Amino acid sequence: MSNEIAYIRLYRKVTLEAKKQVYMKDISEIYAAPQLRVVLENLSVFNIPKVDKKGHYVLSIIQIIAVITAKYPQIILQSVGEMDTMIDYSPKVTEQKPLLEWLKVSVVSLIVFVGATVAIMTYNTDTSLPETFIILNRMFTGEEVKNPIYITVPYSFGIACGVIVFFNHIGRKKLSDDPSPMQVEMNQYEKQVEESVIDSLTDKKRGEP
Repeated sequence: MSNEIAYIRLYRKVTLEAKKQVYMKDISEIYAAPQLRVVLENLSVFNIPKVDKKGHYVLSIIQIIAVITAKYPQIILQSVGEMDTMIDYSPKVTEQKPLLEWLKVSVVSLIVFVGATVAIMTYNTDTSLPETFIILNRMFTGEEVKNPIYITVPYSFGIACGVIVFFNHIGRKKLSDDPSPMQVEMNQYEKQVEESVIDSLTDKKRGEP
């Protein structure tokens, strides 16, 4: 393994459960000669200090390089990608509970449905949309109808189609491979949370409040 090159790409975030030792294969992707890659993937680079408690830990690429070069000083390391990786540790292996997951999804779906219904109703009221439909009907037909069906029904279908297209889902099926706006927002939120946790833990390492 003299003067061999290894490329390391850290994952932004990893979740580990009921493990004390953290190996390179847990937190990174490695590209190197087959024999060297196997050696590096099975190299322990960190020990969870409190295995019985949940916690967040941050490893920088500097720490990882220091551990590797201390044991294999002849290896040339190249870092590509993230400079830090966050470990989300749990002392117990998560048990799958389909009934509980189904119940959570049902409750959240009900809340979202009721919220969306109220939002649409208040929007229609604020913009005086029913009166607008009456005026449009009078303009095109000359008749005064309080509930012009041929306008309100297409409008209702249009709202449903707009929601489907916007969220890019019909049930479990996606209309296209593009991420939905909700997925994009959730990814942005998760990235911001991870960056905040990493910054906080880095400040603690430096002794800053």
